[in-house]
Amino acid sequence: MKQNSIKSLPSLNNEHLENIFNVYQDKDGFYYYNLLQSVTIPDNLPAGFYKTYFPVPGDTWPNISYKNYNTPNLWWIIIATNGIHNPVQNPTVGKKINILKSNYIPIILQQLTTQK
Repeated sequence: MKQNSIKSLPSLNNEHLENIFNVYQDKDGFYYYNLLQSVTIPDNLPAGFYKTYFPVPGDTWPNISYKNYNTPNLWWIIIATNGIHNPVQNPTVGKKINILKSNYIPIILQQLTTQK
């Protein structure tokens, strides 16, 4: 079950990472996520799906998300696209990263949020 289907929990918009996780309820009535699920963006997408970005001093993953998608909440798509395993470590200044073009984001979000 996803968070948005539980009326007693706050509703999240589609861009939140939490939407890909199933929500479970323990015997005491507390909800929790299955955090073992991961996001994989195929690495064989055509080059036309991406644009290139070179981080500048002060960039963070949410900041790059905001610059490219007008929301800080899609940082997780950027790190998944680039095979980043430590989202706490800021991007390396000047190191090329691929950014999925914004017109593909709704398709990816729909696929991820409807997975069981």
